[in-house]
Amino acid sequence: MIAASLGLAVWSTGCKKASDKGFLDPTDIGQINEQTVFADSALSMQFLNSVYGELNRTYFMQNGTGGGGIWAFSDATDDGEARWSSGFSQGYNMANVAGGSDNAFSLSTWTTCYAMVRRVNVFLFNIDRAPLSAAKKTRLKAESRFLRAFAYYHLLRTFGGVPLLGDTKYELTDNFMLPRSTFTATVDYIEKELDGVVPILSLDYPPEDFGRPTRGAVLAIKAKLLLLVASPLYNESNPNSGPVKELLGYGNPDANRWKKAADAAKTVMDLGIYHLVEDNTTAPGYGYYDMGIQRKNSEYIFQIMMNTGRFYEQYLLPASRGGQNYGNPTQQLVDDYGMANGKLITEAGSGYVETAPYLNRDPRFGYSILYNQSLWLDRTSLTKKPVDLYMQAPGDGMSTAPYNTVTGYLWRRFCNENAGGNFGVTSQIGLVVSRYADILLGYAEALNEYQGPNSEVYTAVEAVRKRAGLMPYALATGLNKEQMRMIIRHERRIEFANEEGHRLFDIYRWKVAEDVLNGPMGGMRWTKTGSTFTGARIVFETRKFNSPQMYYQPIPLKEVNKNNLLIQNPGW
Repeated sequence: MIAASLGLAVWSTGCKKASDKGFLDPTDIGQINEQTVFADSALSMQFLNSVYGELNRTYFMQNGTGGGGIWAFSDATDDGEARWSSGFSQGYNMANVAGGSDNAFSLSTWTTCYAMVRRVNVFLFNIDRAPLSAAKKTRLKAESRFLRAFAYYHLLRTFGGVPLLGDTKYELTDNFMLPRSTFTATVDYIEKELDGVVPILSLDYPPEDFGRPTRGAVLAIKAKLLLLVASPLYNESNPNSGPVKELLGYGNPDANRWKKAADAAKTVMDLGIYHLVEDNTTAPGYGYYDMGIQRKNSEYIFQIMMNTGRFYEQYLLPASRGGQNYGNPTQQLVDDYGMANGKLITEAGSGYVETAPYLNRDPRFGYSILYNQSLWLDRTSLTKKPVDLYMQAPGDGMSTAPYNTVTGYLWRRFCNENAGGNFGVTSQIGLVVSRYADILLGYAEALNEYQGPNSEVYTAVEAVRKRAGLMPYALATGLNKEQMRMIIRHERRIEFANEEGHRLFDIYRWKVAEDVLNGPMGGMRWTKTGSTFTGARIVFETRKFNSPQMYYQPIPLKEVNKNNLLIQNPGW
């Protein structure tokens, strides 16, 4: 099993972060060098495992100042608010990015992903002389190429076209004054690399290799890539001019890109080995919760391994449950959760009552968000007791103090209801990058955009709604493309709340960030009089999003200063 702790263990002597060295970090570390490593089979494997360790850093923003963790992606959207003072989203949400071009989002992504790319190139350059079987070397080469393609995928969705290093193993003495490749060239390279390893990697591996990319994982990342680049941000007329124009999108709209995305998702579906985790017998939508606390199940396609512990519980739950409350859901997100009968709260017949706003909601709401008087395991009695989030409640009450909620809500997504931050059961989950619900909704979106809401679109969306425990889960017949588009976008927001960065990159690729990230962000303030609770909607912050500047992150300033061939993104 590839655990996060394997990351850079073998290189601990004299090792510095990638950000200390620039994105082409040196290979010689302490007394261990390439010649030593690749003369030994175990060290060769550990070198590749160090690349897996970098996968964590692509999501945890550990380079630069003011990082944040995986939920920082949600906190930079209309779904959440950061509750730690140095979180990058604090400034980002005000269009006031700390450190100018060297914000944590930009710096971490650039340095970490290029560290992955270089290490893969070092691995590919040396692995043939390692004392491993030919079959093992072939598989490991394919794994490393996948990891490199994934790094470029993350760079692409953050910056647009980026420098492509190919298989070149650059040394620090080399001239790496490389220009950015075009958007099209970057996409084509990633797609070609993914296609190249599909026939090599297996559909499954034995337990000791759990966490390594399978054929399904490669196909799923390809489907995500093609859905991304078929979307309006990249697949509509590009308003930029000059050399930067070809770095940020295709520049020529083409509906066939939607078809390619749909076909890629269908390829994953046709493997027949992935299925939604469904259990509406234990409770409506229980499968959605149960899926989120498992390390391995029929829905997960690719995930980043983390150590066994209580990671989500420690950082998301309130102090009374041993947590640190690193982020708060917004009222905007809460209001977007529909009712258990499948209707939006604003629809006639929904049954929504403003004075009892949490009753009879979409079951995913209760499995994703803690609200005032939600039940959670108590560390003293080890029984479930209400979480007090009302104003002036001892400990967890709504407050502007660090690590208290300012919105009246807390995240509970991926938290095990039998655990607190430092007590109860331990969690074994990883960081899910792709799962079958993502493939279904991606397929539905791409097919709807290409040819409208046919029966296959309905079937894919309704499968996700059925698993969620909605009753009825069926959609109205006769929907047009625009209506189905809005439903799919709604389902994506709810299904993937606080997960992987879906919301951030969705509102970017749909080109709606200026619509949803400009203006007041709200919460719910509860007060208690005797045994009666009274709620009032509040605005905790007014946000600003500069379009089109903020759709693309800036190339880190130190990289631009070192390389005059790097064209900076507009507005930075």
